[in-house]
Amino acid sequence: MRRYFESFLLMLQILTRIPINKSLPCENTDFKRGANFFAIVGLVIGLIQFVVYSFLIKYFNLDIAVIFIIIIDVLITGGFHIDGFGDTCDGFFATKGKDKIIDIMKDSRIGTFACIGIIINLLIKFIGYTTVLNNTTSYIIILLPIISRVSIVLISYIGKAAKKTGSGNLFINTVTFNEVIINYLLFILIAIFMLDLKKLLLILVISIIITILFNKYCNSKINGITGDSLGANNELVMLILLITLSGKF
Repeated sequence: MRRYFESFLLMLQILTRIPINKSLPCENTDFKRGANFFAIVGLVIGLIQFVVYSFLIKYFNLDIAVIFIIIIDVLITGGFHIDGFGDTCDGFFATKGKDKIIDIMKDSRIGTFACIGIIINLLIKFIGYTTVLNNTTSYIIILLPIISRVSIVLISYIGKAAKKTGSGNLFINTVTFNEVIINYLLFILIAIFMLDLKKLLLILVISIIITILFNKYCNSKINGITGDSLGANNELVMLILLITLSGKF
């Protein structure tokens, strides 16, 4: 039980900026075990966003509350996944050829396509959250960070590593079907008390489809996935779900 708790703390250290003042084991088995807790990390992030939103909506209009939801997400994660999204935009749209794409994705400098991608990302989140929160339960603020992190576990399982080394390889091809099922079950157990069955199934189906399609797209571009791909998938799932939930279903 102690090792599982330490693996959970390790995931909090990696995926968020939440201060964990503890030296933790970092063996491959610790990361594999930690993959069981991606949904819980998403829950922590979502709960913090929900608390901030619930406070702000009492005193400010919806637009202001949504802006702070987005800011809180960036602050908690350190822009970790958005950075991967931007790097992926730079690599995939700026050039062709696996090696060149990966080199661009590794470059710490931000390019034109990364700027465009991140701006579009933030705009969709702002418009999406504003629309969704007018039409459905505010619990969606909690659920989207969970399902997007669960999708990272799924793509780590179905994908293959595009590079021999890299931080993404701690999870890519290391995660097993057990970790995938555990994360989806955790999401369902949480969501079933917050959403009607129709929206719950919609979120599950779309998140899985987007993850499978993005994995195929990455294979066509770089013959696999990287750590940046994991972050990009997290963002894509969240963005597509916001767009979908904004519709009149």
